[in-house]
Amino acid sequence: MGKKLIFTISLLAVLLLAKADGFRVEVKWDGLKDTSIYLAHYFDTNIYVNDTLQLNSNGQGVFEGDSLLPQGLYMLYLNGNYYFDVLIGEKQKIKVKTNNIHLIDSLVISGSDESRDFVNYQQYIRRQSNLKNSYLEKLKSENNEEAAEARTQIDRIDNEMKTYIDNGIEKSGDNMFGAFLKAANQADIPEPNFDKAHPQYDSLAWFYAYNYRRDHFLEGVDFNDERLLRTPLLRPKLDVYFNKILIQSPDSIIPQAIKLLRNAEKQPEMYQYLSSFLINNSVQSKIMGMDAVFVAMADEVFLSGKAFWADSAQYIKIAEEAYLTRPNLIGNIAPDLEMEDIDGEMETLHQLQSDYTILLFYEYNCGHCKKTIPAIYNDVYMKFLDHNIEVFAVCMNDDKEKWVEFVNEHELVGWHHVWDVDHRSKFRFKYNVKSTPIIYLLDKNKKIIAKKLDNDNLIMLLNTLLNKK
Repeated sequence: MGKKLIFTISLLAVLLLAKADGFRVEVKWDGLKDTSIYLAHYFDTNIYVNDTLQLNSNGQGVFEGDSLLPQGLYMLYLNGNYYFDVLIGEKQKIKVKTNNIHLIDSLVISGSDESRDFVNYQQYIRRQSNLKNSYLEKLKSENNEEAAEARTQIDRIDNEMKTYIDNGIEKSGDNMFGAFLKAANQADIPEPNFDKAHPQYDSLAWFYAYNYRRDHFLEGVDFNDERLLRTPLLRPKLDVYFNKILIQSPDSIIPQAIKLLRNAEKQPEMYQYLSSFLINNSVQSKIMGMDAVFVAMADEVFLSGKAFWADSAQYIKIAEEAYLTRPNLIGNIAPDLEMEDIDGEMETLHQLQSDYTILLFYEYNCGHCKKTIPAIYNDVYMKFLDHNIEVFAVCMNDDKEKWVEFVNEHELVGWHHVWDVDHRSKFRFKYNVKSTPIIYLLDKNKKIIAKKLDNDNLIMLLNTLLNKK
């Protein structure tokens, strides 16, 4: 009986403690009555609804729950024209007051210093940005004095905003508002300490600025702080860093990506987020060669067993794509192919003695191929006929009569026409041929220079390579 009573009292105490530790957001939204509004949270750049509230005839209502909300940036939302952000930090018993006429300027939050400071920050930035924009218009003035004064005022505003943010970071420390400010902040590049009269000053300054941005652009973002996932800050920051700041080559991107991942390994949610971003970013890139980043990320995360969130289907898909991509990465020696030529003799890719080799995979009944293959012959092969360039043209169909007819119809003379109807060479796997036409360019050592080219880019690349000689 005694033990049972103690258990009941303990359970009651836990329930009361949970209620005491829950969240409460009191809303007073002047101008609304008997209207539904939503409490939603950011996760990355997406917004998810937490709860719905029916305001009374005075525009009042309360969002509340028995447990604390995950810290981050939230939104009170009426519709696409009326909404505002609310920072939810450690203290979650807050009061929010605004009106429908001046939604942001009239916004007041009490009960949490960091929630209040975020509102003040929004209002300050809004005022300063409007003021700066007015001076930016004056920069266009034909009056030199007016333009010079506008530049002075813009510099003053920028300095004041920087001081405001720096002070906010120092004051807020590690709370949610401080984490937000640090992640949103842009690091200024210090002046280089070398002489501007140096004959190579421009090159030195470029490398200095590049190295500084590479090493410091993400400095304010704590990738061990999962609260930042509940803000819209990370994706734009990562997008700029990996797609604009870093040199767009695998050698530049892969080390920084792996460094970032390993720094976040102890935070599962952040690690999953970064892994997904880096994998998707490499797959979606339009820049040739970024598939090497995909393979590196697959090795680092999925094939190492660190992708704890992946089901078997996702794992198999990533592993298969990495397997198909790895042999044909730019910079690799192209896998050799032994195939039967149009006369029934065996030829191999690596036996070709040429400065450059164009490797084609096509189908004679493919609509795109019917245009592309003759164009390669006329616009590329014939244009560079005086250069030591060979074409290894792989027909992927299984009807020899139609193949020969296609070659003769388009007078594709001088190419090495081959096929492999039994797929003994495994060319589809070695070169990841999923569609046609596919164009590779190889150097004299059969190293892959470029892949998945179109005719224009092939011509441009050959012009560049041959002019260098």
